[in-house]
Amino acid sequence: MKKIVFSLLMVMCMPIMVKAQNFDVPSADMSLDIPDSWYTFTRDNLDGNTEIEDLGLTIDIMNEIMLENDVYVDALNEELEFLVYIVDTEDIGSLTNYHDFEIEDLGEELVNLNGADTYDIFKNDYKFVRVEYEDSGYYIIDYYTIVDDRAYTFSAQKESEFSDAEKTTVEEIMNSVYFDNFVPTSNDKETVIVAVGIGLVVVLGVVAIVIAKVKDKNESKENV
Repeated sequence: MKKIVFSLLMVMCMPIMVKAQNFDVPSADMSLDIPDSWYTFTRDNLDGNTEIEDLGLTIDIMNEIMLENDVYVDALNEELEFLVYIVDTEDIGSLTNYHDFEIEDLGEELVNLNGADTYDIFKNDYKFVRVEYEDSGYYIIDYYTIVDDRAYTFSAQKESEFSDAEKTTVEEIMNSVYFDNFVPTSNDKETVIVAVGIGLVVVLGVVAIVIAKVKDKNESKENV
């Protein structure tokens, strides 16, 4: 009897596994897993996608939204929306190839631009600067990185605070991200670019552009 009770408790304490589908997004040089139950639109899967009609939209409207806001992925369920914004940079390389201390200025600037309290560096196979903040009535968690001179912002957004389970789901999506265009460099050979001077100025300029896109999209939601 004790073994049965113990086994039941173990099952109850195990995290619920959510089935996910892998989406290859060639236009973004990446792929990622999104829960099966979500609507997921990318710049590469709009043609013939009947789920667009379920939301009362058209392919032309979705294309326009994505192009105007630099959105490459828009995935959502009843409570949460997950977007991927991309803006091109120059001569930056990939953020994962930088030392953590070289990313500090970027993290602090993201905090200032978004009105966040702090930032942290989220690490899996890559490095992302993560910030949490509120904007235009939305709670937002952004993961920011640069890969091969393309600046990526992975943005989870909802109208109420994130539950622990939702934060876990967002992290699972982030841990599934694979960049086709990432090339690691060896720190031992001193090939890492130092994030100072003109390089950092370019990065911060791109950050400001992406943040403006996020704000514009949120304001558009408010007007719908």
